[in-house]
Amino acid sequence: MVAPVSQSPLERVIQNLGYRSTDDFLHIQLRNVLEQKIAYYQSRIDFFQKKYEMNFDEFRQRVVDKSDSTLSRFGIIEKENDDNDWDDAIDFLTDYTTYLHQIRP
Repeated sequence: MVAPVSQSPLERVIQNLGYRSTDDFLHIQLRNVLEQKIAYYQSRIDFFQKKYEMNFDEFRQRVVDKSDSTLSRFGIIEKENDDNDWDDAIDFLTDYTTYLHQIRP
């Protein structure tokens, strides 16, 4: 494939890699990055659900009960840290899923 002289080196490399255009490359790579992030944050959510044997909403309701036999096995700081990380994972998963839906054709 012979690239037009007016193409930048970046555009030539992208086309030589088999992409139709810089926009095509950007779209595909952005989708891949978002899918990786979604998988990562879903795995974090799955980890916490398995660890605490409940979903986040139930965790939030039960974490204040000091007599809860499931949650009493874990320390206060551990639960606070996990609460923050779990909440963040849910937020990131929601955001990245929204972004992915926005860029899908």
